Amino acid sequence: MVQREAALADGVVLDDDARHASWEAQLKVAGAGQDDPVKRVEFIRWQALRAATPLRLMAQHHATGPIPLAAAHAASGLHLLLGVIAASQDAVAQGDVDTLAAQAEQLEAAREALETAIGNTDILLNMLKSVGL
Repeated sequence: MVQREAALADGVVLDDDARHASWEAQLKVAGAGQDDPVKRVEFIRWQALRAATPLRLMAQHHATGPIPLAAAHAASGLHLLLGVIAASQDAVAQGDVDTLAAQAEQLEAAREALETAIGNTDILLNMLKSVGL
């Protein structure tokens, strides 16, 4: 119900404070309050995955074109980056180089997904340029 209220809040004109309060209420009800940054990032990561899944399904069909594919890759990159944040939340403050180094593979995968998203975006931009737009 709180998520529905947050979605409704996104659809109306609110000042930033009211919008942020709505989002904060959603996070708090989900058990991802400000007191646990890892749970918060994991919840946001789950939301990104949930939003990205339909994009990935759309992108499997060649007829959807490069932009849904770009969005799917960007969402995958975001999901991977949020995983890195969750896994290394305290590592920077504690100087835990091993934990940070263990995230290198995920960072590379995120970078690759984001580069692919840019490449797919460039495909459409180049198509538009080729027709004089």
